[in-house]
Amino acid sequence: VSESFQTLNFLPKGKFKVDLVPGVSKTNFFSICYGALTTIGLLTFISYSTNYVLLENLAYERGQIGTIVGNLQVIAEIALLAIFLPVGLIADKIGRRQVYSFGMLTMGLAYFLYPLATGIGELTVYRVIYAIGMGSATGMLGTVTADYPQNHTRGKMIAVTGILNATGVIIVSLVFARLPKNFADMGFDQITAGKYAMWIVAGMCIITAIVVAFGLQKGTPTEEQKKIPYLQQIKSGLAEGRKPRIQLVYASAFVARADLVIIGTFLVLWGTMAGKDMGMSTAEAQSAARLVFVTSSMSALVASPVIGYLIDKVDRIKAVSVCMAIAAAGYLSMFFVDNVLSSEVRPLFMLLGVGHQCAFFAATTLLGQEAPKMKRGAIVGVFNLAGAAGILISTGIGGR
Repeated sequence: VSESFQTLNFLPKGKFKVDLVPGVSKTNFFSICYGALTTIGLLTFISYSTNYVLLENLAYERGQIGTIVGNLQVIAEIALLAIFLPVGLIADKIGRRQVYSFGMLTMGLAYFLYPLATGIGELTVYRVIYAIGMGSATGMLGTVTADYPQNHTRGKMIAVTGILNATGVIIVSLVFARLPKNFADMGFDQITAGKYAMWIVAGMCIITAIVVAFGLQKGTPTEEQKKIPYLQQIKSGLAEGRKPRIQLVYASAFVARADLVIIGTFLVLWGTMAGKDMGMSTAEAQSAARLVFVTSSMSALVASPVIGYLIDKVDRIKAVSVCMAIAAAGYLSMFFVDNVLSSEVRPLFMLLGVGHQCAFFAATTLLGQEAPKMKRGAIVGVFNLAGAAGILISTGIGGR
């Protein structure tokens, strides 16, 4: 006897629907949707925060910023390399929502501490705290997104959460990134304006922690997971890597997981430095830079339902190949950009956004299809490790 399940229809006549696995409620679904809306957007605010603290609080010269940002990102990625696999294993033992909530609370703590840094050493410690929270939260976002849909609608589930990811990024770029300028216009000094903005973001992290703590499905997808020793989980997760399709999943993660962090870190920095070179204040330069980021994110948002729909219609391996080619075209187009703030190059940033979204959707859809339910947390952990390695290499070279 087949178990009953919930179906979410987003278009008439079931043209765009998500079938949930038995046991997952609509409350669980909408809770992970809220997590998708806020988590990725809030984590991208670290780019604005880092640039702001380095320029205003710590008064570094503009020529030093790229190297420092790259170094901070490398240290953060080393922390992520250490945290991703344990996070996946713990989630397979105790459940997704506890780990997710811990991650958002830790991110909130980092944002609270960030504007209080008095030197690069303190800032580095706070960035590591942020990385621990980010690794826990994003690891669970990916795991739960893979847990909830039935396989034949997996691409559409990724599209829904991808739309929410992009929407959250746009909201952060249009609203939260403007907060320092808004506070400065109210008469606060630049340092206080930045501090209040980061504390508001910290509060948003806490709200998300509460939503996922109470709204996501209790326990683990299978009770048998709780009985498997950690060492056996590690071995089984790594053993899955011998399968060609899982190898492709990990290789895709090396590229796709790095995309958003790279775009969020260096695209915002690129625009901010260009604005500063044009004589803008830090708040004004970041306000100009966010429009570049919004252009990329908006194109990703518009393309998301089309990408998700098509991925469900074709072989997932072929989808990875095509999507990675589009992503490559987007990144290669950056060679043609002279003035990042010029409206003439916006179509290239639109292509970059679509390419990033294609790569991410294809990788995560294939991951959800190929990762066995019993080993999913561990496999997602290795998936994130591969992504962190890609970020580590890219940011270690970038910004110098």
